[in-house]
Amino acid sequence: MNGLTAIGLGLAGALAGVPVAALAYSASGAGPVRMPQRWWAGGPARPARVMATAGATGAAGAIIGAAVPPTFALPAFWVFAVLGVGLAIIDARCRRLPHRLTGALWASSGLCFVVVAATGGGAQPVIRAAGAGFATAAVLLLVALALPGQLGLGDVMFAGAVTFTLGWLSWQAAVIGILAGLLTQGVVVLAVKVFGRDQAASPMGPALLTGWLLAIALTA
Repeated sequence: MNGLTAIGLGLAGALAGVPVAALAYSASGAGPVRMPQRWWAGGPARPARVMATAGATGAAGAIIGAAVPPTFALPAFWVFAVLGVGLAIIDARCRRLPHRLTGALWASSGLCFVVVAATGGGAQPVIRAAGAGFATAAVLLLVALALPGQLGLGDVMFAGAVTFTLGWLSWQAAVIGILAGLLTQGVVVLAVKVFGRDQAASPMGPALLTGWLLAIALTA
């Protein structure tokens, strides 16, 4: 059953990668993020970038289909996987994680989790998810305020969304996800300092998404 689900969500993710590429490659360093006119064709992203984005969203969707139980919470994880790829691209390009998109992850996940609870899934997973998400966001917000310029509010929101969704699975998943993301970010920062010439702040979105996917693959 999970094999068929993985194939279906992988194909759906690949198709969704086309508008995700359009959104990600039309974003700028400031201002609201909107879908461009040729979003259905992936524009303004070049064809190679559209294909690469579709491959990434397809792979992420397949991981979700194979690992996450088929409940009403499954759409939340699929949306996170697909939109998370777009956020990672935007962060790599523009050094920002737009609040509208990170907020959409919180809202879509929360809605699906509440539906699961209301249809007999119990409130405990929702409470655990909220505790993990808000605790992570609160701690990183304090870090961001204490060390200006080292951590953006978009990073705080996205990291909170990571542990919010993973917390619905288990505390273990939330801890693995955030630690794996932070460890990946640390390795990237160290590599940039040792080998790179660009001394600008490294984007955190790709590392957080990597940790999120790793936690799901290991614990779901």
